[in-house]
Amino acid sequence: MALLMQGGCGWRKYVPEYTQPWIRQGVSRYDPIVPGEDGALDLDAVSVKLREATGIFIGGGHTPTYHRLYASEPIRSMLRERYHQGVPIAGCSAGALIAPEVCALTPDETGDGSLKIVAGLGLVSDLVVGVHFTERHTLPSVFEVMARTQTRRGLGIDEPACAVFEDGQFKRVLGRGVYEIVMTDFEARTYRTTEWAAL
Repeated sequence: MALLMQGGCGWRKYVPEYTQPWIRQGVSRYDPIVPGEDGALDLDAVSVKLREATGIFIGGGHTPTYHRLYASEPIRSMLRERYHQGVPIAGCSAGALIAPEVCALTPDETGDGSLKIVAGLGLVSDLVVGVHFTERHTLPSVFEVMARTQTRRGLGIDEPACAVFEDGQFKRVLGRGVYEIVMTDFEARTYRTTEWAAL
């Protein structure tokens, strides 16, 4: 497993939060990928780790940092290539936000109080994702991004939930608290929501 993280002081203490559940499920090897002290990635080392990975997980933290590191070239193309070769890619929080074509950088993270819309990894099309959905009341931001980008569907994902996609299509829920938002009229800004439960 390749574990993509934002780095920074003390990043190692967060590794067990990700890897302990994997180890309990039989994962025998994981390789953290983090930037150096200069904030840059060693592209050669990252390329080797991604080529060898049978699964890739993108962690949580500061979304603009994750976007700069992993949803920008050349790492973006490396991740997309592995995804199209059948390697599963998952992410939580910031890692989930950068996965679709459309990625929202919320006002509390942009530094200037504005909502910014940037290109994500593009692993999922025609979808806006919101995380910590009911915990942080992110529906307004998700809805605003949907309206600005004319994206008809959104998914709000709560902290104890996982939305599973196969071949780019939403398939099922693990845990609880995944909400589908469908824009019914862009001009009137009307929508409907559906809560999906685990099967």
